[in-house]
Amino acid sequence: KRRHELKMYVCVTSTTPLRAYTYTVTGTFASAQIDDTNPVDPCSIDTHGNVVARELGCQHINNTFSSHYSFDDFSKFVEITESEKQKFLTATNRLIGKVLLQAQPKIQNHTVNKGIATSGAACFSFLRVDFAMTEAIEPYIYEINEFPFANEKGYLGDVQRKAYRELFQMIGLDQVPIVASERSKYEMDHLGGWSPVVIDDVLISK
Repeated sequence: KRRHELKMYVCVTSTTPLRAYTYTVTGTFASAQIDDTNPVDPCSIDTHGNVVARELGCQHINNTFSSHYSFDDFSKFVEITESEKQKFLTATNRLIGKVLLQAQPKIQNHTVNKGIATSGAACFSFLRVDFAMTEAIEPYIYEINEFPFANEKGYLGDVQRKAYRELFQMIGLDQVPIVASERSKYEMDHLGGWSPVVIDDVLISK
């Protein structure tokens, strides 16, 4: 009975071929329950957390719901089973992978990416996918943000900082430059908390 928003970090470490990975899901709820008599009530729509809740005058309603949660905690709030949770995560990863593969031709043809592919230089893009869980327990993507706000607070900030650290380790920023032909294997051997969704143009099924 509450509007919600889920967030998942995504990194792209190569466009030619495409390699992409996802990181931990977090979730948050609007401060107020949905009011069918006032469907545009800002306190039941906005999911941006404590600061916005205070600006809207919503913090007195239920401050418990103004924070970001782990996906495990989110799953308990929405009362889905462990198998439903795993099925949802798999579907989310597959959906994100399909979106990136669909966009790949346009991404590859960008002048900057053409230059990177030609030179063999290492690169990465850090993204955040904002999405929701439908009543059928399927992912529904709202938007994809490239290099989102980098100073998140609380639990989301902890996840974001860890995602960046493990991304840098995965692509070997602390190593002697890795030749292009060996980067895929190196990344797969140093995933940390990242999960592969597309590896060398192939959608990962699990």
